[in-house]
Amino acid sequence: MIRFAVVGTNWITKQFVDAAHETGKYKLTAIYSRSLEQAQAFASDYPVEHLFTSLEDLAQSPDVDAVYIASPNSLHFPQTRLFLRHKKHVICEKPLASNLQEVEAAIKTAREK
Repeated sequence: MIRFAVVGTNWITKQFVDAAHETGKYKLTAIYSRSLEQAQAFASDYPVEHLFTSLEDLAQSPDVDAVYIASPNSLHFPQTRLFLRHKKHVICEKPLASNLQEVEAAIKTAREK
């Protein structure tokens, strides 16, 4: 079972979570939102263990194997890189980054042991 977190609490995130649950191979264990109230509202539809308003705290969580990022596009690269640096698997909505240099930096970070 892959324990995953979501960054973003919009409609596309709900679709992703519902599809992941249908596979029987994923468990939503954490939700990040800048607003605790939004995280709580999103969590009301799912049995989730952790709510975060700090990305760094989420990245350090031992209860998360992977992170689904559905935040505003300008945040995709810095958030992806943060989670990769903490050895989390990342699924990121498009676009991954704003330019080729950011994509190359994300790939380099993912390959680091």
